[in-house]
Amino acid sequence: MTIEQKIFSRKRFETRKLADYGFEDKDACRFLSRVFMDGDFTAEIRVHENGTVRGRVIDNMTGDEYLPLRMPNHTGAFVGAVREAYAELLQDIADSCCSDVAFAADQSNRIAEAILGRYGVEPDFPWDGGRYGPAGVFRHGGSDKWFGLIMNIERKLLDKDGDEDLVDVLNLKADESRTAALHRIRGIYPAYHMNHSKWISVTLDDSLDDGDVMDLVEESFRLTSGNAGVMNESLMREVYAVADSIPPGRVMSYGQIAEAVGRPKNARLVGKIMSMADRFGDHPCHRVVNSAGRTVPGWPEQREMLEAEGVEFKDNGNVDMKRFRL
Repeated sequence: MTIEQKIFSRKRFETRKLADYGFEDKDACRFLSRVFMDGDFTAEIRVHENGTVRGRVIDNMTGDEYLPLRMPNHTGAFVGAVREAYAELLQDIADSCCSDVAFAADQSNRIAEAILGRYGVEPDFPWDGGRYGPAGVFRHGGSDKWFGLIMNIERKLLDKDGDEDLVDVLNLKADESRTAALHRIRGIYPAYHMNHSKWISVTLDDSLDDGDVMDLVEESFRLTSGNAGVMNESLMREVYAVADSIPPGRVMSYGQIAEAVGRPKNARLVGKIMSMADRFGDHPCHRVVNSAGRTVPGWPEQREMLEAEGVEFKDNGNVDMKRFRL
């Protein structure tokens, strides 16, 4: 993993912030030249349209690229200082120009949202990740048994003809009678670090469209479920039961409901479950707001319904939580 990949793999650039930082349009990318180390070196940084970052460090005395920066066997104090200074510059760019995302690839983040929407499951990150950064695990709600794992690895670990560029992969369980056939599909490989007869690795680089990936997720969810599907339905029933208990004229926050059902860290999951309430009966989801009292964006009727029940709002448009929170 390069210095640039390590710092920017889970970042998304914001165009306006790049311009404010000093990046200029050049050769179909955003380009920045910055002198550092008391004028001894110049960093040339290119941000490409797809978010890939390429960098060069030029030794200003010779005019050549400073190659020891990229050589792990060069461990002297001076090259270490250059690496540290360059990494500090990259980190400052990341802090100033980027927002955080859960995964490196756009498709990974879309699939994570789709899994949340379909199963009410968010990834957890149980390992620091070592060489390839943190990996996101998708688990069944009741058993904690996992049905998906997104990790960021070098492509050559999947394909002997691949390169050292990093790619997000999603490990999924598959029907043993189909794995050999699945391996012949572009974007699907024998599972990295898993049993090849039972698991597959799907590259999340848009080789497959999101619908096809979610079909494979559905199969993995089913094959690993046991009683987990029932447990997920049970959680949804618990959330709706708490919402049903909120009397007219009072509100609860997503976090309060998460606490009530024993999921104190899953306020966002409660929000997702509430957004699907109309599919599962008539529930007073208008009485659920965020911790600051903010109503659901794009649902002006929520405020009208609350005000009709006697709930009052502050000047900033949020519910007066001190007075009306249950």
